[in-house]
Amino acid sequence: MFRRIDFVILVLTFQLFNNSSFGQIPVVKTSIDTNRITIGDQIKLKYEVEKNKQQPVRFPVYTESLTDGIEIVGAPVIDSLKSGKGLNIVSLQLTITSFDTGLYYIPPQPILVPLSGFTDTILTEPTYLEVLGVAIDTTGTIRDIKANRRAPVTVGEILIYSLPVLLILAIILIVIYYLGKKEKQDAEPIQVKPEEPPHITALRELDKIKAQKLWQQQKQKEYYTRITYVIRWYISKRFDIPALELTSDEILSQIRELETARINYDILEDLLSLADLVKFAKGETDPDENIRHLDNAFDFIKKTKDRQEIPKGVDTLEAKNE
Repeated sequence: MFRRIDFVILVLTFQLFNNSSFGQIPVVKTSIDTNRITIGDQIKLKYEVEKNKQQPVRFPVYTESLTDGIEIVGAPVIDSLKSGKGLNIVSLQLTITSFDTGLYYIPPQPILVPLSGFTDTILTEPTYLEVLGVAIDTTGTIRDIKANRRAPVTVGEILIYSLPVLLILAIILIVIYYLGKKEKQDAEPIQVKPEEPPHITALRELDKIKAQKLWQQQKQKEYYTRITYVIRWYISKRFDIPALELTSDEILSQIRELETARINYDILEDLLSLADLVKFAKGETDPDENIRHLDNAFDFIKKTKDRQEIPKGVDTLEAKNE
């Protein structure tokens, strides 16, 4: 009687342990070689999932592009390795590039994993990619391509190789002449746009967010994530503050040290605080707040786009008008 009870307890314990192990919540990590490239450069974007050995993982199926403006080069590379304590790390590596300048937002990617008898979707962290143009020296002189230099042919060699060789040589010379002439006709100087000011890029990205109507589609988290990405990127460019790597409090602390009358700290603090509440605490917002904070983002950029600073306490006509 006791042996049968012990056996039942042993089986139930094994089942409980097995289910608990299989229900381990995976940890997802996003990494990218760099957030800034020159147009046409290729970099690696990697998504890693740390999970139990028994848990399968299904990554999204990619074709030729990751998002608008960002293309995938070659096939995705999936790898797996042990991380210790009975866990595995499964990674998906993408080689990406872009052939148009601008600031691109890479949205979270869905990864499917089983958790305790059902399939759940885990989102990766969002990131961004800035694509810069190539600076061209337009002051240099464009010169014609020099023709290939050939060794002189003697009369004796011509007689040795005879007419078939001369015929082949004539055909080769005609082809070279035709290709060289066509290349000269097609050659044109490359026109590359100079890098635009940061406020132009930031305002254009805010216009895109406004046109997409994310919060009207119940996508408040993505809406505030996109707005704060643009504001952080603009601050890093405009004030030389590494805002993309700092917390909201650290950004506000460094902004206050600038002592400029152009910045409304209360509006900026309100925007960053509400964005953190929506992104991390899943706070709810009303339509008036959504419209007001986007308008404040536009206003913040427009009032700080000028490089000339106005110290606090200086009573100027421009400061009064603002």
